[in-house]
Amino acid sequence: MATTKIDVQKIISRLKEARTQIEALIKDRGWVDQAKKVAEKQGKEVKKILDTDVAKLKAFLEKEKKELEKLQAQIPGEVDKIKKFVDGQKKELTKLIGTVKSTAETKAKTAKGAAKAKATEARAKATQAAEKVQKRVSKTVAKTGLKAGGKKAAKKSAGASAEAAPSA
Repeated sequence: MATTKIDVQKIISRLKEARTQIEALIKDRGWVDQAKKVAEKQGKEVKKILDTDVAKLKAFLEKEKKELEKLQAQIPGEVDKIKKFVDGQKKELTKLIGTVKSTAETKAKTAKGAAKAKATEARAKATQAAEKVQKRVSKTVAKTGLKAGGKKAAKKSAGASAEAAPSA
């Protein structure tokens, strides 16, 4: 227990010393003035640093502003160029579409003409074939002695031939 009393007494004596030092500092107020001076010096240094950085930043921003203004001035001209280019492309595509349409129509007409020509050719061949058949029929009729009067004439002549045959 004696050691604990000694330890407690040491702690109490240290606390008393610390208390007296704190009271002296509070009464003295010199440390407050020193703290203000240090804070003012640090503030001045920070302000100098900020002033130089702000000046550099301001110069940079002004330079960028000028460049942006130049670009903004160029934009309408570039837009006009693009519009002209797009209009030219549109006209060119319209011409190409017209050319393609006319070519397609020409080919369609040519195909129709070819179809008509084939149909006409087929009619002509059919007519020629009919004429050949008619000539053959005419020759056959001429050889057999039948008259070209149709079925009635053929029946009459056939009937006359049949009558002439039994009497012979």
